Amino acid sequence: MSSDLVNPDDPVDKTSVRSSRRWLFVLVRVYLGISFLFSDHGSVQPNELTGFLKFALRNGYVWYQNLLNSVVVPHSSTFGALVVIAEIYVGIGLVLGFTTRLAALVALFLLLNYMCAKGALPWGPGIDQSDIVLAVVILFSDAGRTFGLDKLIARRFPKLWVL
Repeated sequence: MSSDLVNPDDPVDKTSVRSSRRWLFVLVRVYLGISFLFSDHGSVQPNELTGFLKFALRNGYVWYQNLLNSVVVPHSSTFGALVVIAEIYVGIGLVLGFTTRLAALVALFLLLNYMCAKGALPWGPGIDQSDIVLAVVILFSDAGRTFGLDKLIARRFPKLWVL
């Protein structure tokens, strides 16, 4: 019955199916961007980063705890500001479709750090793990060029990889 609805030899049907698939990537991109804009990992509340670091130093992977103690804790105010800036960039970049692949890479970096700080299993259930999958999907799709500012920029710079 479904074969009566879509003719595989009809180029119009193939184009509309591809177009609808691209919109799914756009929805994933916008969803992840909004979740970064509303995240609370780096909101500029006093002592929030200190509390998160204490949690990470108790629950994170041992090798990650060592990294935090040697690099992040001595420069916690700088890292706190960088997290806020990175989350705002990722949120705006993904929602607007602006430098989408770069924003997805930054999102992956942040999400992997959050997962390591929590000591979460990479294959286990969790919001960080599922957001990592979404960021990888965005990274390897044309989500920014489908409906976003990247489409306009790509006309001028078609080989720019961050789009």
